[in-house]
Amino acid sequence: MLNNKNDENKVVSLKKKRVKNKSLDGSKKIISQDVKKLKLLVTIINRSRAILYLDTIEQFDVNFQMVIYGKGTATSSMLDMLGLGQTETDKAVIFSVINEAKTKDVLETLKEKFEKVKNGTGIAYTIPLNSVIGVSIYQFLSNNRIGK
Repeated sequence: MLNNKNDENKVVSLKKKRVKNKSLDGSKKIISQDVKKLKLLVTIINRSRAILYLDTIEQFDVNFQMVIYGKGTATSSMLDMLGLGQTETDKAVIFSVINEAKTKDVLETLKEKFEKVKNGTGIAYTIPLNSVIGVSIYQFLSNNRIGK
């Protein structure tokens, strides 16, 4: 249940927001702060390349990344029919929260890596995030702290 007295439990709507801030002399001033829209980037790659892609994505001011390891792929007959041959079955799924403005650059960089790195193929897509619970959490994820 949300408690309106505690900023940590408020839902941050991703719209333009006015923030009250106390200065050192105790007076309150209102700061207009643009709220950055966020997206969840999902990257599915071969497990052996997980560190390479984590480092690549981190270059785009990403404060949160999570890796989940998985196993599996299509059957070998399906892979042969598609002309993909045998592929590594150990996968890594990377979840990263990124600024919407950097989405195009991140996806283009990942596409280049998929094409140039040996056994570096993968899938990457984004999902929009419409709200986040907690002002501090939003500021961490968006790299958008007051006074920064």
